[in-house]
Amino acid sequence: MSIIVEKNVAVPMRDGVVLRADLYRPESAGAFPTLIQRTPYNKQFLSLTGLTLDPIRAAAHGYAVLIQDVRARWASEGGVFFMYRDEFDDGADTVRWATTQTWCNGEIGAYGLSYMGAMTWLMAAGAPDNVRAIAPTTAPFDFWNNHLWRGGALNLGLLLSWTLATIGPSARARNTAPAEVPAAVSALIDAIDGFDAWSKHAPMNTLPPALPGDSSFVPFFFEILKQNTPNTFTRSLLMNDRHGAVRAPALITAGWHDVLLDGDLAHFAAMKKRGAATEAREKTRLIIGPWAHGMFQHVVGDVDFGFRANGMFLDMREDLTALHLRWFDRWLAGKENGVDQEARVKIFVQGANRWRDESDWPLARAADTPFFLASDGELGGAPPAHAAARSYRYDPSDPCPTAGGPILMPLTYPRGPVDQRTWLQRSDVLAFTSEPIEADMEVTGHVRAILFAATTGKDTDWIVKLCDVHPSGATISVCDGVLRARFRNGFDRAALVEPGAVNEYEIALSATSMVFKRGHRLRVLVTSSDFPRYDRNPNTGEWPSEAVRFEPAQQQIFCGGDRCSRIILPIVKAAG
Repeated sequence: MSIIVEKNVAVPMRDGVVLRADLYRPESAGAFPTLIQRTPYNKQFLSLTGLTLDPIRAAAHGYAVLIQDVRARWASEGGVFFMYRDEFDDGADTVRWATTQTWCNGEIGAYGLSYMGAMTWLMAAGAPDNVRAIAPTTAPFDFWNNHLWRGGALNLGLLLSWTLATIGPSARARNTAPAEVPAAVSALIDAIDGFDAWSKHAPMNTLPPALPGDSSFVPFFFEILKQNTPNTFTRSLLMNDRHGAVRAPALITAGWHDVLLDGDLAHFAAMKKRGAATEAREKTRLIIGPWAHGMFQHVVGDVDFGFRANGMFLDMREDLTALHLRWFDRWLAGKENGVDQEARVKIFVQGANRWRDESDWPLARAADTPFFLASDGELGGAPPAHAAARSYRYDPSDPCPTAGGPILMPLTYPRGPVDQRTWLQRSDVLAFTSEPIEADMEVTGHVRAILFAATTGKDTDWIVKLCDVHPSGATISVCDGVLRARFRNGFDRAALVEPGAVNEYEIALSATSMVFKRGHRLRVLVTSSDFPRYDRNPNTGEWPSEAVRFEPAQQQIFCGGDRCSRIILPIVKAAG
């Protein structure tokens, strides 16, 4: 089918601001089911806007596809960009406008990755009577929890690199006098190239490259640094409690090594419980691959998961565009293609390197099984015979460097499962290692750790990482978690710790599906920094973004007796 592309279609908002979109549609006359994506990353940048659904293929398949620049970005009007703040209303206005156009038959779908995934959810909640199906990929759920903060620690690397490198250049050019643009953008590029140095700037709330005195550049950066605890403002920006308005079934695509995995799992749980229609509650689907953020390759970090994992050839069946078209064909075009009869959950089991269908998430048959940390560095299934402690010195001026994991930072920091040799060489990292596994062991579900720990600081961070130790000695990260000590009683109950007091900390390590192979070992790493992924805790009790003074702290992890630090793994027994 031949298609046409209409550039910079004007879409008016309720306040008179005009947003602009590119429209891909069949050349033939008529009204078509319509797919909408809203992006801050330039509607013309098809290598990103077309990453999960190629708009040219979709238009040739019989859809109208509208890709819109969000407010204050690229071709759209609107003053100064502020992440998420205007998206609920603007998304709803865009959907309702589309339903009035001659090329739209009233059947609306929404889709997109990351920020665009968040826009997808907000359109479904803001115009529930018009949006019939959605396909959000790696989309945030809560602005404060498991997005820009995790366990109370700020995702500094994500915020800093996203602000300067992703939003910064066009924002700088947009709001600078034409004669001054070359010098202004050149200075910003120097700052982007100096990411490592600027990540250490103190206090962060005066970061020079973000221009603290210029409200026309990236004012959201400094506003975000003020949100040290969840509040009404942070809860208003994304979905949180809005799933009760969503009538559209969702095709949720996630990655085990994605920075937004917890958000995707929260979306799935919320739709099952609170979706506004039976189809939303019962027909929403979840797919989890072994991917890092925005990367659907089969090689992730230091691991090759096999070609079945590649987004270009999912399970030797179809690519991501074909999957999305099947989804929208069912719900927008009324084609009984069976996609709604497929498994509710499809997961990629790492280690086994195969896709598997499941009836639900989390798996009911997974049994939480503790593995105990011992003071001699062992990790075992029985509590240590003797109570003791291990200690290390955490110095925020010499933080443990980021080594893989679910990150979104400059590409000099590899994402996903990465060999932890840099951590194992450090004196501020404790390692606890099991004996070789006698038979393949599958861990599928939410991993968590319980630490009994003490610090000489008034606040500090606890970071736990689960690793797969190969017979070669390679220690490959599987999943990890962080908890800022002041949030030990809950994120709404921040309280500094008493130096030297032993407290119990429960740390969420997110979720995984991993077969630890026979002859491999489990290894748990414990430390107090992962920088510049997370901001450095100064140990003084000050909020990190305001701190100019950093003090070392002596840390203790207790093992055995009534202080049994442990990691809890959801183990799935083999069938039969």
